[in-house]
Amino acid sequence: MSAITLRIPDSMDKALREAAADAPSLNDYILRALRRQMAPDAAHELAALGTLDLEGEGDAR
Repeated sequence: MSAITLRIPDSMDKALREAAADAPSLNDYILRALRRQMAPDAAHELAALGTLDLEGEGDAR
């Protein structure tokens, strides 16, 4: 696991806390948001690699 430090501008504090009102904590809300974004980011990076030659990889059916 990696630790991160996130600085939230004062101008975003109120809106972020309101958005996280139903979450167990503000930290939980932020972590969930980061995890949701990580999958699309990783997919974009993988797509940028271009076509992969996967012949012979995975399940053979």
